[in-house]
Amino acid sequence: MNNIIEETDSEKLKLIVKETIRCSVATTEEEAIFLIDDINVSLQKWFSSGLNGYSSKFLVNKSIVGFIIVKEFWNLSHLFVLPAFQQQGIGKSLLAEAIAVCSERSPKGKLLLNSSVVAANFYEALGFKQSGLAHDRPGGCIPYEIVF
Repeated sequence: MNNIIEETDSEKLKLIVKETIRCSVATTEEEAIFLIDDINVSLQKWFSSGLNGYSSKFLVNKSIVGFIIVKEFWNLSHLFVLPAFQQQGIGKSLLAEAIAVCSERSPKGKLLLNSSVVAANFYEALGFKQSGLAHDRPGGCIPYEIVF
């Protein structure tokens, strides 16, 4: 795969976030707006900071259908797959490659993330363990980690 995200991908990533949040995570329009805005700010900060960490995009017919961003090789910040392409192994593939790279480069010796409620089973099935109490946040916010 090895398709590193570039700043020119920014608008496409935002569209993927918007569609995925609306179809798979948010239960109200208010939640959707909050999450989409929050994630877009996070993406912009990552692009502005020099793209420090691991990133990959998954292409189908030269179009991005999923992506992952791990800030500083330990903070899994974003993993999104368009709803039409979910349940096809794309997220698992993106995450497996990220784990392989970050296991060698993570300064913390682990990968941390905050999962939405709908993605919790996905992370658990791939070996992540809940590492703290869930936070009250739209879509849910459950801390997970995998130790290398």
